Amino acid sequence: MSDKKEDRRVQRTRTMLHEALLDLIVEKGYEAITVQDLIDRANIGRSTFYFHFVDKEELLVDTINRTREFLKEQMSKRTIAEETGRTSFGFSLAILQHVQSHKQIYRATVGKQSGALVLHHMKRMITDLAREEIEMQLSSSDSSLIPQDLAVEFVVNTLMTLMIWWMDRNAHYSAYEMDRMFHQLILNGIGWEE
Repeated sequence: MSDKKEDRRVQRTRTMLHEALLDLIVEKGYEAITVQDLIDRANIGRSTFYFHFVDKEELLVDTINRTREFLKEQMSKRTIAEETGRTSFGFSLAILQHVQSHKQIYRATVGKQSGALVLHHMKRMITDLAREEIEMQLSSSDSSLIPQDLAVEFVVNTLMTLMIWWMDRNAHYSAYEMDRMFHQLILNGIGWEE
């Protein structure tokens, strides 16, 4: 019983720190945030912060990992619900919906010098998701002339460019419209057909 209480307390503290980080990114930009800012916003002690995280970058990586798990969960729910067979790059809609629902955070990071580290870790997350799918797609197709690592770079950079364009220009497109644009760019560029 005490393990469950401790697990809930740990989860609650981590959630408060994740929320504090995201709020402060919007307000100050990632680079300007200090550990003191985080502990003040989350209303926790310094030792509690360091019990959970080594520094603010580890908190950032943990936040992005939580986002990745959330996105994978959303993708699997959608796949199960739709039962439509194979869809290329199913992760893109989940990512774009996440961006749309967290516009303030993404606008505070994309294309900004202070958001470079955030984008670096986000790009790593998207790279992992893209690599998983591309390995499945290209391994089943022996006739592909495109090396997997090149295909991954192409897909990731296209999605990142699309997201930056969307946020920088405050373009009034929905996540679904952006996903259609992404698929049109990718599938024509790689030559896959859905």
